Amino acid sequence: MTNPYNDPDQIYFRKSFNYSKTFPTFVSNSIGGTDEIARWILDLNGIPYKDEVHAPGLYKKVIQKLTDNNGIRNNPVLVMNDGLIYTTNSVVQYCEQNCLSSKKMVPAETGRKKEVLDLYNLFNGEYEEAVTKYVYLQMLPNASFAKAVFTRHVPIGERLNYSFKFGSISAALKSDHNLSGCSSDQLLDFIRKTFARVNGLLADGRKYLTGDTPTLADIAFASISSPLILPEECGSVTPKINQVPDAYRLVIDELRATAAGQFVLRLYQEDRPPKRLPSDMPKEPGLLATIVDRLKLSMNISKANLFYFLQKKYPVLKLGPLKLMTVNRNDLVTELLERDLDFTVEEINSKKMADQRGAFFLGWDRDNPQFDRERNFVRAATKKDDLELIRGFVRNAADEIIANVKDYGRIDVPNTLNYPVLVKLLDFYFGVPAPTLEKMKLWHRALFYDLFLNFTGNAAKHKLAVDAALQRRDWILELIEDRKQMLKDGKTLDDNILNRLLLMQQQPGNEWFDDDTLQRNVGGLLTGILETTNKAVVLVLDELLNRPDVLPGAEEVARAKDMKKMYGYVSEALRFNPAQPGVIRYSETKQELRGKGNKAYTIPAKTKVFALTAAAMFDPAAFPEPKKFDPERTSVYMNYGYGLHECYGKYINAVTISELVASVLRLKNVRRGDGRAGMRTGLQQGPFPTNFVVAFDGSDDDE
Repeated sequence: MTNPYNDPDQIYFRKSFNYSKTFPTFVSNSIGGTDEIARWILDLNGIPYKDEVHAPGLYKKVIQKLTDNNGIRNNPVLVMNDGLIYTTNSVVQYCEQNCLSSKKMVPAETGRKKEVLDLYNLFNGEYEEAVTKYVYLQMLPNASFAKAVFTRHVPIGERLNYSFKFGSISAALKSDHNLSGCSSDQLLDFIRKTFARVNGLLADGRKYLTGDTPTLADIAFASISSPLILPEECGSVTPKINQVPDAYRLVIDELRATAAGQFVLRLYQEDRPPKRLPSDMPKEPGLLATIVDRLKLSMNISKANLFYFLQKKYPVLKLGPLKLMTVNRNDLVTELLERDLDFTVEEINSKKMADQRGAFFLGWDRDNPQFDRERNFVRAATKKDDLELIRGFVRNAADEIIANVKDYGRIDVPNTLNYPVLVKLLDFYFGVPAPTLEKMKLWHRALFYDLFLNFTGNAAKHKLAVDAALQRRDWILELIEDRKQMLKDGKTLDDNILNRLLLMQQQPGNEWFDDDTLQRNVGGLLTGILETTNKAVVLVLDELLNRPDVLPGAEEVARAKDMKKMYGYVSEALRFNPAQPGVIRYSETKQELRGKGNKAYTIPAKTKVFALTAAAMFDPAAFPEPKKFDPERTSVYMNYGYGLHECYGKYINAVTISELVASVLRLKNVRRGDGRAGMRTGLQQGPFPTNFVVAFDGSDDDE
């Protein structure tokens, strides 16, 4: 019988394993009702995974090898870069620990929590055992039917095993599940009593078993009951209703006709989230990509030497075939970015932002009358103490995650730390909760790529961004409508940027700031948060881990929580390992740059100019001893750009990046994880780090 759902300390995991893939793998019994609970929870949270199903009886060896544990109750297994977790309860509790508050399926209120867990433990305990035994007793006597169902979607070797060894497999299943002497009638009697209990709960008209919102109890009952109801939407393997033997079919028809049976069908139709199809997920890098990564690592090309060379030998460099000029010397880059009316951004970003239904002041030049109007309105929504508010939130959220994973000995920095903290920050500070963490990530990855990295104008990437923008637009407009209704109902709104802007919108004279203008500006603020911060955190950790002489000092600063000094390490690490090497501007007319020298550099009319801020930060005139890693520099960094269009979230990023990096560095003996996920900046999807594993011995709390 499955162990009851207790507390988060009961997560079963294995420490010694190696896994370096972009997505987790979910390994399960193809017909397991308990496996379906875990799969439902993963889908509810939008977590993409490879679904690896194995045939009843044969899955045991696979699970045993993965978990290094015997028994038939260790499934399913969720294999991630930083954790191998097994049993349904462990997967559920892991997700409950890390999910968005809107996705939690166990209520926080004590009374309702007990009610939910009592039902869950019944459904996932005695009821699950009765259903499993009953289903096997119905299926095993009919060899052709059982083989057809049990071997669907399983590896070919398991299908062959069932073809030639069904008798021995059937005997093993009967032994594993203690089917000898079991009475189908007695099992069915218990099942009917459980359905009657659910009928009673639903008799007062409630929508779900414990109230008006779904919980883990609802998911458990629907999942365990799926072989008795056969909903089309079920994630585990179930037969079609017209395939089942007559006696079994009569029971299904009987149970479907009950209120509880209809409840299961409705849950699957209305509440069961769809699985993400394998075709929707990028392919894992193959052998060639692995070899190329290792070659790059062994070559150890120094970015610092390249940037130093460019600014010294080529203050301005013309790239004729690309119709692009790069400006590399610090004084010339500074002059270029200060002359924002001569070197403009609208030709670079404005149309893309407009196509994304997200025209934003950072895509406009100062001579656009909307620039000051909208920028100043948005600025008025910020408060003096916002940065400390953000710091406290990020530190607490990061520390909670670190505490949850400290026993695992490794952490996938993007997936386990960065994205969960940042997506929750978008809700807490900006007022925009995510439909799911994965959806919010996909939206902003598509938008960011198209705006800042789609240099070739790739039409497919642009369409992906436009689609994401429209979905995000509708989402934010729906939030605005809900918040306005709350105001009409006399409710008080939480203090966040969206709500502050909404309240300002209500004031006389601000009618011009309509809902679409509101969503455009809030969306513009969000676009640069997720990917820039995630990438910067990974790059900083990568640089520090490459510097054993520097790392101990950074760890000491992190433990002391001296965030001013921590930001010095962050800034210097990003100088050597930049998230973005520069920014692009456009010169409509012929221009000259002189900087602090006498020589004039001509920029032809109608030219795109790449201000290589990364090279500018290796100019010894602005950064003395530029090849030395010095976290105490007082130089003016350009990691977030420079001038009028310097990243609007610069000060927020300074807080979030420093806090996230520090939370990792406070762990004991921080080092790279094994495998490709620990090499360089880990696994990437295009320019975005998606899996970067850091190993450790524990946290200071253990001392």
